Amino acid sequence: MSQILEKIRSRGWWTVRIRPLNYQNDTPAALADLEEAVRTSAVELRGWPFPHYDCGPRSITTRTADYIGQELDWKHYVEMWRAYKSGQFISLSALWEDWRDKSTLWPAPPGWAPGITLSVENAVHRLAEIFEFAARWARAIPVGDKMVVECAIHGLRSRALQLAPTGPGFFCERRCSVPKWKWAPEYPTAEVFSSPREHAISPAVNLFELFGWDGCEDKVREIQGTLRT
Repeated sequence: MSQILEKIRSRGWWTVRIRPLNYQNDTPAALADLEEAVRTSAVELRGWPFPHYDCGPRSITTRTADYIGQELDWKHYVEMWRAYKSGQFISLSALWEDWRDKSTLWPAPPGWAPGITLSVENAVHRLAEIFEFAARWARAIPVGDKMVVECAIHGLRSRALQLAPTGPGFFCERRCSVPKWKWAPEYPTAEVFSSPREHAISPAVNLFELFGWDGCEDKVREIQGTLRT
């Protein structure tokens, strides 16, 4: 296990796995093709791309016979991704709100501690990024008629949902009692192409149900509306 992967898993983190439902024989043969697919498919909806493709000194790039990947540890951004010749893409990334003690861009306020909150806005934004990227990835890499978009958040137990600090909060505290949330359905590839942000709404609603926040679809759409198009 790399040091960055160990660090990601030391606090809360996201796991994302995008793959063809069935293995495709006509996926790119060259690692350079995979690297270009990641670079051109990355989405930047809020100032930091997902996934973060970096050709500079802050990242570590790895090439093997089966995949190309990068790892990054900078400020509150701790993440890694791998793109496989099978058409599979995997990303692991730390929850930003858990690493504010290491960031000068988003410093921790008094009383802050890792593992106590989950940002509603960050979760909605990340899910939108995942599905936008999945749509672009499926255009760049042959994935067939059906694909799986799997996302999970680890380290949720005892966390409370947090809305934007400058906006109204919850009247009652909304806290999670399970350690992990996972979403992993199969999708017709054409549907992901046509409406990626629409597909990002159901997993957000499903996630927030674990915190006792029901019927939040309109709020999720409102938060999505703040993202770049």
